[in-house]
Parts: sequence; structure tokens; C-alpha cells
Amino acid sequence: MIAAIIGATGLVGKSLLELLLDSDLYQKVYVLGRSKPQLAAHHWGEEKLRYIACQLDELHEITLPETVDHAFCCLGTTIKQAGSQQAFIEVDKLGVLAFARLLHKQHHPKLVFQVISALDANPRSSVFYNRVKGEMEQQLTQLQLPHLQIFQPSLLIGKREDSRPAEQIGQWLFAFTSLFFIGPLLKFKPIHATDVAKAMYDYAQKEKPPLTIIDNKTLHQ
Repeated sequence: MIAAIIGATGLVGKSLLELLLDSDLYQKVYVLGRSKPQLAAHHWGEEKLRYIACQLDELHEITLPETVDHAFCCLGTTIKQAGSQQAFIEVDKLGVLAFARLLHKQHHPKLVFQVISALDANPRSSVFYNRVKGEMEQQLTQLQLPHLQIFQPSLLIGKREDSRPAEQIGQWLFAFTSLFFIGPLLKFKPIHATDVAKAMYDYAQKEKPPLTIIDNKTLHQ
């Protein structure tokens, strides 16, 4: 199969890209983004990687050279990193939708499109972050992609190249409180980015209804 991934330099994207390159199921993996991901020198699957340099606002101008079977959207930023609420929207909603439309115009009847959203995403939320994620989900479903899989993790655990103080504090707290996230609280339990990446890879290979939403509790199970 042919895969495409955007956001491959992020916390989940890096782990997912390695899984795709290691897999015998994928002949080529197209990576779209501003910078080419850095792989270990010994990575045997590196010859599968096809890098396409682009900005998010250029996605509508791109035509992929091959039909993609599985597409993985790992875009995500923070308002602090983006610089403003509008800049955040341009990445976490508009960028995601532009990538989806790029794949949708290939008219692949069995396309699997995956996206990382967030816990409590809701287009009617009073919380800006959750509302934007919810609007993104809502508009993705309106595209009627053949197979849409939405992942809604809680706080992501892992080592980032960029500094996110709030997430670092959350990770420290998680180390001391993880045993208390049981029962109804499992919904909120932070999750390792590598576990999200593995779940995305596994779900891409499963029997697929038109829409699948994988919440944080399911990710832990």
C-alpha cells in the first residue's frame, strides 16, 4: 500500500512514521511538511520515504504522484507556539481539512483517513481548544471520506523537541498519580505518544466502518 503522513516531526508523528517505514504493508510513505524528518542512520525502511516540502497553505496546490491508501494526520500545535488563536486555527483545523481535501480529491473508494483530535472535542464547547478540535471533526465528517478514524487522546506523554511547560508539568504529575486513573477517571489518563501511534497503525489495518471515533479510554484498553 501507499501511505501519506503530515505532522511526522511531532510527538506522535515521529513514532508513527517509524512504524510505517518498518512495516512490510507499505511500499512507499509520502511525508508532507516544512522539514524532512530526521531518521536514525540505520533505519532500514528509509528508502520508502518520499518527502514533499510544503507549507500548510500550499496543500491545495499539491497533486500527489500516487494514489494513497492510508493517510495519517498528526498535526497539532498550541496557541503559544502558533502565536495567536487564528494561527492555531490555521494549523489544527484548516491545515487538517486541507490535507483531507488533498486525499479526498483522489477519489480512492477505500481511503482510510486518520486524524489526531483531542479529549472532549466539541464544536459547541466554551473552551477554545476543544471547540476548534470539535469544529475540525465536524467538518471532516462532512467531507464523507470513505473511512474516517478520529483519535481523541488525553495529555500526550513523551519527550518533545519543543518546550511545552504545561505538558511537562502534566507529565511529572502523571508519574505520581497514574495509579489513580481508574474507572471513570480512565477517560482522563495521560497516554504515551508511542501508544497512540501504535493504535493508529493497528486501526488502519482493521475492518473499517465509515466513521470510527477512538476515545482516550479505548486507547488505554
